[in-house]
Amino acid sequence: MIVDPDAPPVEPPETVTSPDGWFRAAVDATWAGVFLAVDYTASTPLAGAANVRRALITRQDPGAAAPVPVRGADLAWAMAGVGEGYDHEAPLGVGVTYTARPQYADGTWGPSSSLGIELAAPSPVADVWIKSVDEPGISARVTVTQWPQLSWEARIDQAVVAGSSYPAASQDVYGAASSEITLDADGSAIETVRTLLTTPGVRLIQTRPGYHRPDAFVLFSSPAEALDAGPDGARTFTASVLQVARPDTLGQRMRMPGWSYDAVAAQFATYDAVEAAYATYQSLALDGAL
Repeated sequence: MIVDPDAPPVEPPETVTSPDGWFRAAVDATWAGVFLAVDYTASTPLAGAANVRRALITRQDPGAAAPVPVRGADLAWAMAGVGEGYDHEAPLGVGVTYTARPQYADGTWGPSSSLGIELAAPSPVADVWIKSVDEPGISARVTVTQWPQLSWEARIDQAVVAGSSYPAASQDVYGAASSEITLDADGSAIETVRTLLTTPGVRLIQTRPGYHRPDAFVLFSSPAEALDAGPDGARTFTASVLQVARPDTLGQRMRMPGWSYDAVAAQFATYDAVEAAYATYQSLALDGAL
């Protein structure tokens, strides 16, 4: 193999299709997410595509023991073999593999389709994403000025043993990490970060893989805000952070940043205008991304 050190790096494709042509994915660079679409009537149609009702979409992350269901696609509606999803939780700066599998009306499963795609890592200085799990549109890129010093609580039960210098002890798994975080935000991100820190809900923190800070689902508490300069300057936020388990995905509805029935109603005066703008319902559901 001959390598030219002066050659530009290869850019991963922003849109990919599975070899069978039934499963597609596209990068949402604006919100660091992935658009997902299944169409079992495409290419050489799947036998029984008209009887497909749902699809399960999973994501395999590098180094993960097993794939995880995509939120909103566990299961996704795919009436007559056509459906869509959106993944706001894919890790950044690494390649992942998505797999889609159709479920027929009688509950049986069809063949799997897979593809690989990569979301770009955020470049410094604003190289950290804080995302709302429930409302992906409430997400912001920020600059973390002080990374949290993580601490884990050891769960050790012990009892005194008569006649022995040593106690009887047992140790459970360590408790979830807790920490403090300090971050800067400016412009429109100020209001978003304030909302992320001061309203209930699980948040996802993501950054560049080279920082060796794994993605974490967290709860914020005790937030504080300070002016960096004048009233129109950036803000410095601090908050306590408690890491929690990933919220359950089963039966969750599809969520996509900045796109909803309300957004469609605000953008179009009539449904005829909607039909004229989008060739299919799948295109409408993904705002034309696929």
